[in-house]
Amino acid sequence: MREMRRGVVLFITLSIIAAMLAMVGVIFTYLKKSRDNASYTAAMIQADLLFRDGRDTITALLKKGEKDKELKKTILDTLYLAPVTLQSEANEELFATLACRPLDAGVNINWLGLENNSSAQELYGAAQSTFDRVIETYNVQNAAVLLSRIIQAVTEEEDSTGEAQGRLEQKKGIISLSQMQAIARDYRFEEDDPAVEEIIWEHYFSFDPTSAKIDGNYLSAELVASLFDIDLEFVKEEWFEGDKLKEFVSSHGGDMSQYNKKLFAEEVIERMRCQISYGYQGNVYAFGFDYLEGKAEKFDFFGKQ
Repeated sequence: MREMRRGVVLFITLSIIAAMLAMVGVIFTYLKKSRDNASYTAAMIQADLLFRDGRDTITALLKKGEKDKELKKTILDTLYLAPVTLQSEANEELFATLACRPLDAGVNINWLGLENNSSAQELYGAAQSTFDRVIETYNVQNAAVLLSRIIQAVTEEEDSTGEAQGRLEQKKGIISLSQMQAIARDYRFEEDDPAVEEIIWEHYFSFDPTSAKIDGNYLSAELVASLFDIDLEFVKEEWFEGDKLKEFVSSHGGDMSQYNKKLFAEEVIERMRCQISYGYQGNVYAFGFDYLEGKAEKFDFFGKQ
């Protein structure tokens, strides 16, 4: 009887210890989560400050080139082709790296939805012909299904989950590369067509519904070759982003009939997607935003990298 009582006491004691250990574990988890949340909040505050600084820095740089087009282009080349890093001499952990890419360095995929717009047939034609070339290049099996999915996304308004909704929703069109990749992924599984996974969409298309021009000087080699019927391997060797597209095409036997001044911007376009990575409290965080001719929009905090 005494041994049984001792056993019961030992069992109860072990149960209490186990419960206490579990409770301590929960407390430590909560404390860690609280610390992480505090760090995350502090990092977001830091991101907001850097966001404003980044916007103002780009604006100040571009203002220097207001009276000199070549200087402005040089500034944009610098922003687009090589990330700019600033680092504190006193503390190596304090740094910020700014990297930008032009928003309009491709045919706007949203132009595929303009088939019935009589005043935008040149835009629609450029998008449709580019889509057709991409389909042919990558041997996509069912172009009609993929195109219908794209046009549905372009013409119907969506919520944040990407599902088509009614007229009250705010978002419309394909607004990001990730959204296009999701459409292609859905097509891939519906049609069992792995060829679509090989398409590097950002080499051919841009994804801002408000884009009205193509920033031709920063096109990919793939798009230059496709648009102007030039050998791709040659373009890869000779074309450098930042070169003047019209001069390159005309001097290398490209199809100049495809160069439409209404499509390709003659002046530099101050529209870009930027990302800033920065060090904070021993970690690296990042955020992105769109810089649109002096305004900064679409702030996205990417968190710890």
